[in-house]
Amino acid sequence: MSIFEVMSGSLKDIDEMNDYNHAVAAWRKQVIHVAYEVEDIVDEYSYLTSERHQKDFKGVFYKVIHVSRDARTWYRTAFHLEKLETKLNNLTNMRNQFGINTSQGMTIGNNSNNDNGQISRFAESSHFKLENEIIGIEENRNLIENWLADNETSQYVIAVWGMAGVGKTTLATNVYNRQKKDCCFNSFAWISVTQTYNINDLLRNIILDLYEGMMEAIPQSLNTMEYRHLVQILQGFLHQKKYLIVLDDIWSIEVWTYLKNAFLDCKLGSRVIITSRVYDVAINAASKSHIIELKLLQKDKAQKLFCLTVFGEGVIKYPQDLEELTQKFLHKCEGLPLAIVCIGRLLSVKDKDIILWQRIYDGLNIGSTDLRNVYNIFRISFNDLPVYLKSCLLYCSMFPEGHNIRTKILIRLWVAEGFVQIQGSKSLEEVAEEYLNELTHRCLLKTAYITSRGTVSRYIIHDLIRDFLLTKSREDNFCEVYRGGELSRDIRRLSISNSASDLRLETSHHLRSIIVFDPKASFSNLTLQNHFSSFRLLKVLDMSFAPIEKLPNEIYQLFNLHYLGLRGTKIKKISKSLRRLQNLQTLDVLNTNLDNLPSTVVKLKRLRHISAGKYFAVSGNIVRMRFLTAPRKICDLADLQTIKYLAANAEIVKQIGNLTELRSLKIGDVTESQSKELLVALSKMERLVKLEVFASSYSVIFTWEASPSLPPYLQWLSLHGIFANGKLPQWFSGLVQLKTVMLYVSCLSEDSLLVLGLLPNLLFLALQVDAYVGQRLCLQECWFPKLSKLQLIELYKLNCIEIRRDAMPELSSLYLRGCVQLKIVQGMENLPSLRELVLYEMPNELINSLHNTLDNNKIKVVKNMIERDGIWYSEGINN
Repeated sequence: MSIFEVMSGSLKDIDEMNDYNHAVAAWRKQVIHVAYEVEDIVDEYSYLTSERHQKDFKGVFYKVIHVSRDARTWYRTAFHLEKLETKLNNLTNMRNQFGINTSQGMTIGNNSNNDNGQISRFAESSHFKLENEIIGIEENRNLIENWLADNETSQYVIAVWGMAGVGKTTLATNVYNRQKKDCCFNSFAWISVTQTYNINDLLRNIILDLYEGMMEAIPQSLNTMEYRHLVQILQGFLHQKKYLIVLDDIWSIEVWTYLKNAFLDCKLGSRVIITSRVYDVAINAASKSHIIELKLLQKDKAQKLFCLTVFGEGVIKYPQDLEELTQKFLHKCEGLPLAIVCIGRLLSVKDKDIILWQRIYDGLNIGSTDLRNVYNIFRISFNDLPVYLKSCLLYCSMFPEGHNIRTKILIRLWVAEGFVQIQGSKSLEEVAEEYLNELTHRCLLKTAYITSRGTVSRYIIHDLIRDFLLTKSREDNFCEVYRGGELSRDIRRLSISNSASDLRLETSHHLRSIIVFDPKASFSNLTLQNHFSSFRLLKVLDMSFAPIEKLPNEIYQLFNLHYLGLRGTKIKKISKSLRRLQNLQTLDVLNTNLDNLPSTVVKLKRLRHISAGKYFAVSGNIVRMRFLTAPRKICDLADLQTIKYLAANAEIVKQIGNLTELRSLKIGDVTESQSKELLVALSKMERLVKLEVFASSYSVIFTWEASPSLPPYLQWLSLHGIFANGKLPQWFSGLVQLKTVMLYVSCLSEDSLLVLGLLPNLLFLALQVDAYVGQRLCLQECWFPKLSKLQLIELYKLNCIEIRRDAMPELSSLYLRGCVQLKIVQGMENLPSLRELVLYEMPNELINSLHNTLDNNKIKVVKNMIERDGIWYSEGINN
């Protein structure tokens, strides 16, 4: 096995290079092709060895039947391996023969490999933009200019970061040029760093800019000086000067580490402005209080920039007949200034004709000449990624345009594909979360939704970045998005967005992933029944929400399958043959018609995530669940990290403490007699972060007062059941890591509020359906120091809320619903951070009392939701 790993590893090292020219790109493409062959043979080897292991337990007759076939397969594998070694040697010789240099990144010495001239020139062109050509930077420009003019004499750094093309260089350059006119600083320098750079060259460029700005003679032998001497020259020049230096487009922390040594602080109010696409660079160079994240343009600003670029100054509205197409162009750009300018410049020299514009729109893609600058900046961002992040990001292109990508599903897909590398004692899922953070900090993914505990539950990818990734994926045969037509025989991953009924997927020996987004898709489209052997290396099969009622038997022969997604399908039964899927890591059957898991699921020793159960009704604000019955030995699956929604029984409650790797557990149908034993089991799960417990009925009382505590690192807790004597257990106050608490029918008295109020990290609290049964809710000073969102729903006895000064200082959202006795909320003025107030089915007396007490200049969203004929309408409270 070692030779396979060495070959695969060496190819990954080669792929770290950046394909900046045609020769390198052509060579690299051949390398990728060989890398795929290596991956195929590694998986084939794994498949054969595992198959042999299984046959060792079968009868003699079975072995005799298959021995000749296996011999031929092993011979082909060995022959293929020899051919691959020859190809690798040929690639190495070709690299040496044509002088292909695979090195990249920063250099200290004099031999720079900077190939970013075009991008650098594009950045420097921002120096010549007129004031009236720049849209949407006013607020950030004013903020930077205030920092430049403040009374702080110590030198400090101002960092501007954001995605490629968002206008970082334009903003920094505009500020720089205005400062040169104002003469508040007496020395200036502006340099473009770019992705590949030479530290000594950067220092020389700064020195040249500074000396030329002061019209002083350039030091002799500047071109031959080394790093230490260059730093000394620069420090000598900056001594006793108030300077402004702009470092545009810094890619790594290392470059700042080397450059910052040269910038003396003479306590004269000097400033350094840096721009970067990478958050880690910004936070390393500047304090949080002096960091600006540039956002995409809002719709009105984007439209203004488009009109200015296409029609010229003074035009703020486009012709009516071009309105629909203009909106299409703007939607394509999604507020990215560079894309708006590139498309605008193209349209500005064309006739304003609807047919011509439609033709241009239809031919517009990230690889077209018209968007070359956009493509180049995305290409450089992509090339700067380590190889493991490249695969993860390319995988995101499989999701449809504008799709909100669920964090947990994406992480499990990456793990299933083998993209995530082991790092110490961290779980693969924890490492994958770090990958997501890095891609977000590099502005290649955007957060779409942040949960109540401050974690990102959904991501989205900019349409133009997705277009670039699709182009890249097709070039590398990484994946294909099917929209109809013929498919390549060499595709490795397939996303089916539509036209599934036209798809005939019969021979794809290289296929690793099939993800279906077309709700009309079925297994008959994939012709698995007749060609399952072609898919035996398949790792991911996700048919979520497809109209499937039965799993074909051929599915159970996909031995290499790591991820099986059947969420939202109509599946009623899973065969005991599931035991054959020995590599399965994720089984997602949430919201299907399954009542129980097959007993053989306990044979899947590599299983990490089980999502099951079904939301089947909503009564008021209580979501009713059908919990899935699992076999008795489900608690023997030691690698399980997630299991939801599991039906409790006496055996499971007794054994579930064995699942010490669990991070997330949702369990229901817990009886009163089981609740105490369940808590004892839960106390053993030290890694547990997320927990939801449903009592078997509304009358069940959790007798937890004398029991051990829940795990100390718990961050998310949802409990559906009554607490004995209306009090939270004493150990509850020790759950200091809790960020989200949701309590239902808990029947808590006023005494328990203190325990909740003193939780130091609580961000979200929901009390629902008589979770609190007091008539008065008094929120004392210093309670809930970090609480951001509070929901009070159907607390039927509550008639008064009192908010004391310094209670909930960070509360931004207050949601009240169905509290039919609530007449008054006192102390709204004591909520300095409140920005949203939403009322559902609340008494008119309360609404009238709030009429004159709300500061609508401070509270941006004030809604009163009213139902009329089954439809909910939103009304402003002051209307």
